[in-house]
Amino acid sequence: MAVEILGNKEGRLEQRLVKQLKGAGLNEITWVSPDTLEVHDGWREDGSAVWRMQYEYYHQILPIARIHTYFYNFKQAMEKFGPKGVEWKVWTPSPAVCSKAIAVAIKDDVIQEVIMEGSCMGFSNALNILVKGMEISRVVQLLQNVPCQTRGTSCPQELARGL
Repeated sequence: MAVEILGNKEGRLEQRLVKQLKGAGLNEITWVSPDTLEVHDGWREDGSAVWRMQYEYYHQILPIARIHTYFYNFKQAMEKFGPKGVEWKVWTPSPAVCSKAIAVAIKDDVIQEVIMEGSCMGFSNALNILVKGMEISRVVQLLQNVPCQTRGTSCPQELARGL
């Protein structure tokens, strides 16, 4: 079955999405550029205006997949094709921080994975390693007052706020 993905080929959320789709047997993946969205076959007729608006609302960082005429945003695709029993929370943090999107996989109030799109790769990988397996309340307690320069917030603080 063919999959079209609207998003950044190099993005962490897109890479995670591709990994899950391939794991579900969906290997025929093509990329759609937002610049060609209106003229790309099928996207206009299938409601591209709504999906384009949602894509732009999330600062052009949350991928959207079209799989056999159905559209899925990152959260919907992960819940359908990703690991079972995991709830995904996805949000846009404050514009004051480097991260442009945060996605967290949660199972039984325990963090399974954290993906920060747009932040430093080393930092986001380290944060994911550190909080994986921790209860949400503990992560919030640890990260809710972590400052970043004079921004008034930080990527860890935005993670705590979202949780």
